[in-house]
Amino acid sequence: MLTADLVRLRKRGEHHALEGLGPAMERELLAAAERIVAVGLASVGKTRGELELLRSGEGATGREKLHAKALEVVFDDASTFEGAGSDATAERRLELFTWAARLRREAADGAVFDRDAAIASFAASRSEDAAGVERDLYADRRREERLVRAGFSRAEDLVARWELARVQAVLLRCTAITVTFDRAEPDGLRRLLRAMKFHQLLHTVELGAEGGAVVRVDGASSLFDATTKYGMRYATLVPAMVTAGASRILAEMKARPSKTFIADEATLAGIRAEAARLVGDAAVRGEIEDLTARFAALGSRFTVERSSRMLALEGVAVCVPDLDFVRDDGLRIAFELLGYWSRKAVWSRVEAVEAGLTEPALFAVSERLRVSKEVLPQDSPAALYVFKGTLRPKLVLEHLEAIAAACDARAAASIPPARTKRPRKKP
Repeated sequence: MLTADLVRLRKRGEHHALEGLGPAMERELLAAAERIVAVGLASVGKTRGELELLRSGEGATGREKLHAKALEVVFDDASTFEGAGSDATAERRLELFTWAARLRREAADGAVFDRDAAIASFAASRSEDAAGVERDLYADRRREERLVRAGFSRAEDLVARWELARVQAVLLRCTAITVTFDRAEPDGLRRLLRAMKFHQLLHTVELGAEGGAVVRVDGASSLFDATTKYGMRYATLVPAMVTAGASRILAEMKARPSKTFIADEATLAGIRAEAARLVGDAAVRGEIEDLTARFAALGSRFTVERSSRMLALEGVAVCVPDLDFVRDDGLRIAFELLGYWSRKAVWSRVEAVEAGLTEPALFAVSERLRVSKEVLPQDSPAALYVFKGTLRPKLVLEHLEAIAAACDARAAASIPPARTKRPRKKP
């Protein structure tokens, strides 16, 4: 992935933004991309080392060299390389070096060491071809990987991916992100929130007027500045943020003194088409897939299906259920598996229930967060399932039946008693 050292930023007001692209720079980028694509297409079958030699000397000025290097990184990320090496390659190389060292020790004083002869004798001792031994000597090294498929065939596509990669590169070194939506697309926002849950990123959502929303994303990188683990997850989510209709991305950067990065609406509009080509449906966590299969085998009044809705209580919480459990009479109970990284997400759900969330819901929480299921009353339409290790379908079913019973009791209590006619008194 493109890294922050290959991206230029400019101070814009209180924030830093990507370096603007003028007409001259656009022509320069396109010309460099055309050269890189041409060399790449002609180098299919060659090694990374050979490809690097063919690319050497790209760019005259410092800025041109920086852009050429960035385009090369993006091209290589989208390309397919294969290596012929294996775990045994290093062991075989050690055997050859040991063989050569023995030949050097046994040689007469003043004799010149013959590398080719050493390789030939080593190959002959194993009834192998010397050329094959030479070819596979460093096959496990990255430089020896061979280009199988070029990532781009058009320079314009390479430049478009580079523009998107610049935003991703900056987010690699960020600790927290605020994504603003002037008008959020419901399906796109749902897909984005589901992807954040999959990557175990703590997030909060505030719904605004006229379809607007603000999503704040945080992770452990805000506590441990030395890691880019969560930065990689932020970068991976950029296409989903853009296709969901984000109008601004504001990120806190790892820097001393502190810096903030902004990608405004114009920047995001320029990469929206490329982001749409990259984004896909969010993956489903393995625990959810396992629970779905095992619960279906129980045979109960509930069926399980992938959820496609959001539970929202303005000003308190917005969550995306992983599953919907549907009773045979139509009662639908949302199920959300919370992450392991923060108790804050749990308490936001509790506050939502206390504030009047009437939608039946079951929230699964790991015991590592040290939260008791008793924080929600038994007559509530929602419950906490505190699990240890793995999700157990039978315990999930017990919680679902308890929630359904609470919903049935509330429905019965809300129905006014039938009025009976009093008998008339005889005159």
